[in-house]
Amino acid sequence: MIALIDMDLVCYRTAAGAENDPVEIAISRMEELFYRILNIVKATEYKAFLSSNTSFRKKLYPEYKANRTSPKPAHLLALQEYSQKELKAEIAFEGLEADDMLAMHQNKETIICSLDKDMLQVEGEHFQWAIQGGTLAKRWEKPDTFITQTKLGGLRHFYTQCLTGDSNDNIKGVAGIGKTKAPKMLEFCEIEQEMFDVVREAYGNDDEFLMNASCLWLLRGITDKYENRFKEMINGSNWN
Repeated sequence: MIALIDMDLVCYRTAAGAENDPVEIAISRMEELFYRILNIVKATEYKAFLSSNTSFRKKLYPEYKANRTSPKPAHLLALQEYSQKELKAEIAFEGLEADDMLAMHQNKETIICSLDKDMLQVEGEHFQWAIQGGTLAKRWEKPDTFITQTKLGGLRHFYTQCLTGDSNDNIKGVAGIGKTKAPKMLEFCEIEQEMFDVVREAYGNDDEFLMNASCLWLLRGITDKYENRFKEMINGSNWN
């Protein structure tokens, strides 16, 4: 099994948890998490990815991730540099994010290792490592989780996000449609065309739908873009 590791998240979560520690401690914790992931998924090989410094999504939608105004963790850059030098993490192609690289490399012999829910639009095996948070009085934990995603399930996840938007990335969905209503709207859709038609009608604005969907869609190849899929769906749609 080849592990595809979201190094953005490994570095960020480690740095955030080691804010007041020496950088050597942060590096040690990152390596511990990194090798724990490899061990749990029984990886024989791995590919780890970091996002590039630019994003094509920002060009499509200038407000993309504009809500992320908090200072970055102190050791984040040091962990990213260490992961490239010592753990062989690769920088994504210019304009792409680590998520895109994970989606591009996913196949029957790989497992995506990430905490990002966006990745669940990608068919195949997924692993989400254990995390915890909250105060001592209200401590919460989420255990290690393995998920097998189907092609249809991945598309349903994507079109559900088109309806709800993604607050983490500052992407707006359809007004009045939240996480409870959206899945119900797509519940009986059996093919992508049906999902597309439901979401398109809910938007009532092709430009807005295309912009949001293009930001949410994870690329499956270097020349991939949701706009091509959008055009194909319109040609097969009876929506007016």
